This record gives sequence, C-alpha cells and structure tokens, in this order.
Amino acid sequence: MDALDTLVELSSQMELEHAEDSDGRVAPQGRIETTETTQPSCFTPKEKRAAFAHPAQLPNGKNIVLLKTLLSSACERDCYYCPFRAGRDFRRATFKPNEFADLFSKMHQRGLVEGVFLSSGIAGGGVRTQDKLLDTAEILRKKKGFRGYLHLKLMPGTEKDQVYRAMQLADRLSVNLEAPNSERLAKLAPHKIFIEELMRPLRMIEEIRRNEPAYKFWNGKYPPATNCVTADGYFPFQNL
Repeated sequence: MDALDTLVELSSQMELEHAEDSDGRVAPQGRIETTETTQPSCFTPKEKRAAFAHPAQLPNGKNIVLLKTLLSSACERDCYYCPFRAGRDFRRATFKPNEFADLFSKMHQRGLVEGVFLSSGIAGGGVRTQDKLLDTAEILRKKKGFRGYLHLKLMPGTEKDQVYRAMQLADRLSVNLEAPNSERLAKLAPHKIFIEELMRPLRMIEEIRRNEPAYKFWNGKYPPATNCVTADGYFPFQNL
C-alpha cells in the first residue's frame, strides 16, 4: 500500500470527527468552492469525496482546508460505536510519524491542505500511541517548518508531560469523552475508564494553564479550545 492509499484508508471515516467542520467546501486561502478542485488528480472521483480534505472553520472564523486522518487504524479497544474497533475484521493501515509528516508536507506545499487534525487508534496503550502522535507533530513543526493549524487528539491515559508537550506543539487539543458519565461509557466503550483515562487529561490541561505562563506554548498561547466529543456529538466543554 503506497502513501496515498494509506491516507485514503485512514481518512475514510473521519467525517465522524466533527472537529472544526464548516458547511461549505473550502479552498486554500479560505475561498469557498462547490467543486472538488482541492484534491490531487491521482484520486478517482469516489476517493476524492472521502480521501482527506474537509472544509473547516477555525475559532477565529477563518476558513481552511483541513486534512483529517488517523495515524493508525489499528486499535486494541473495542468501542461499540467505532468503525475501527478491535472486533472488526478489516485491513488496518498505519503511518510512521516521518511517513505522515513527509506526505502532509508535500500536500501542504502543493496547496492541497492548510491544516491537519490528527488522531489515532490505540495500539500498545494510550501513552505509546500519544508518543507517536507527538513525534509526528514534532517532525511537522521542527523538521518540516509547518506553522499552520494543528489539532491534536489526546489519547486515553495520556500522561501530564505528554499533555504539556502537546500544548507546545498544537493549536488545539481535544479528548474523546464518548459519554457524560461512567455508567453510560461502560455501555459504549467498556474498556475505557471515565475518570482516570478521559477526564484526567482535561484536568491536566487546566492545571498546566493555572501554573504555567502562556508564552511557553505554541505561538505564545494556550490551545484556545479543548473540545470534548461524545459518541453522539459534542459534549459542551470549552476552554477548560
């Protein structure tokens, strides 16, 4: 599987992650378009519709084309609502951090996408998976010189030093809460622990904001919005 095929596989269900989605198609520099001109010509029409580019609106109102993808669709969790859950029998795909950074950098240079929303299936635990996401973000920022919009997902069970580093690299962080309480979570994602794995990273963000000055983080600011998502849509935690 080449890099573009891998991207198609990993991006195929990302419409489920609403993130910064807007109603219209967005072309580079914020121009709204109605045709599929933002996709590489090497994609078939079917692939163009689902491959990677999503119209997005940032918190400041700017419209961009956002690449929404997973780093890996391999996952050890069996969340009932998730198309990538462990119990499903389908071909998995994975990018190494440098592979994804190389591909995104080329797409960004060609004007195909302007920002990235990066998440992942969990393989080897949340901490190990978070390290791979951070490695990818580090390569994009430090080696590729990417200074555009980066939305990074925090994995279940991520540690405080990882949250701190994510705040130094990303414009926005988010945590998938999946449910409003432990009882509901057990019915949707039986292997996730509500307080320890999901709420704890949010409390870490709040603690870091209380104790560390903003200049230490990306662009001298705290990530402007930590948006927590449930399996049914957005759960209304903002700017924690």
